[in-house]
Amino acid sequence: MTTSGVDTISNLPSNILDGILGCLPLKDAVKTSILSKDWRYKWVTRQKLDFDGKFLMSFKDIQVAKTIIYQVLLLHKGPILKFTLQGPNVTSCPDISHWILFLSEKNVQEFTLHIFSGNEYHLPSQIFTFQQLWHLELGRCLFHPPPDFKGFEKLINLDLQCVIFDPAIIRNLISKCPLLERLRLNWCTDFDIFEIDAANLKCFDFVGISKSICFKNTPMLRNVTVWLDSNVLTDPSPIYSNITKFFHYMPSLRELDLCGSTLEYLTMGGVPESPPTALNNVGSLRISSMYFRNAEEVSGAVYLITSCPKLQELTIECETVGTVVEPVMQFLRAQSVSCGVVKLLQSVQMCYFTGFEMEMEFMKFILACAPVLEEIFIWNVAQYFHRGTKMMDEIKQFCRVSPNVRFKFEEAFIDPELP
Repeated sequence: MTTSGVDTISNLPSNILDGILGCLPLKDAVKTSILSKDWRYKWVTRQKLDFDGKFLMSFKDIQVAKTIIYQVLLLHKGPILKFTLQGPNVTSCPDISHWILFLSEKNVQEFTLHIFSGNEYHLPSQIFTFQQLWHLELGRCLFHPPPDFKGFEKLINLDLQCVIFDPAIIRNLISKCPLLERLRLNWCTDFDIFEIDAANLKCFDFVGISKSICFKNTPMLRNVTVWLDSNVLTDPSPIYSNITKFFHYMPSLRELDLCGSTLEYLTMGGVPESPPTALNNVGSLRISSMYFRNAEEVSGAVYLITSCPKLQELTIECETVGTVVEPVMQFLRAQSVSCGVVKLLQSVQMCYFTGFEMEMEFMKFILACAPVLEEIFIWNVAQYFHRGTKMMDEIKQFCRVSPNVRFKFEEAFIDPELP
């Protein structure tokens, strides 16, 4: 509104008004209907509907929130490009199926649904008619496409969390999504053998159980994160997902993150003498939950580090170690003479580092093998450090092949009175 009393905002082109209203939280956008008669229905063409936790929690009664969602959908005009329903009070209910039926005529491109309580929600068949989808994110749902489902031809991002499905269905779905670039499966149905054939896939994130993961045809894959549950280590009928199978075909790999029991499981089948070519271009490597008491896992970590000729960034998340395991110590001492084998490594982060002997021996190995190393950053909660600042003085005395290493040390202090 100008000083002359002319309503300049109302006279803006409709596409600009839609953009302004689209930037407001949905509840605030609907409130603009009380401004004047001209504004009463301007919000009904909003192309993004976000019924998120903030929206839902603003109502004391979830039934009131459901009524508002029905009203918004019934009054809406035009396409709905993005629809989100998620929040701590979202439960599996028939209303969701009604809303999805309505959305099936709205050319939805981004669809997010997270069920937080109650039974898993059985997705209705209408969702498999969303042929404009490029982003699909589901949580705690049952995913069973109809037999005649031909895939999502425009899907780029698929994110499934705690979703139940037949493993064969997912493999089939991936093959029917030719543009798929990002795939995330967290705590979904267990796999025996999971082969990934996705020519355009660039990012893969897996958390759960799979006896074998094989990147069969992933020439564009750059980022891989795999967190395997420890149950794979004790399975009575293992199908070893060894290093050769795991790194079968991903020539573009740049960032690798192995978490949980992944590294230990990969090395159960042994390691090849010739490193996989997939490691040739890896510049960033992260190994989480690394137990320094396990000789196989430590040797596997050293194998990966020394098999990445272009490695520049290394992150190790340690697990607390106490008792010295002599085979681990002997192995690490033998590696400490490997001068300059990791030629491009510049940055190392050691998280949850305690300073016990086996971790210190690993630090000696890093300092001995990285001629251009610039920085080592060590972090942990203060009460978990074994020797505190004295440990840093000791590390600085270790032999190193890089003359320019900076050591950074950080302690986080937690109030013991806090729950």
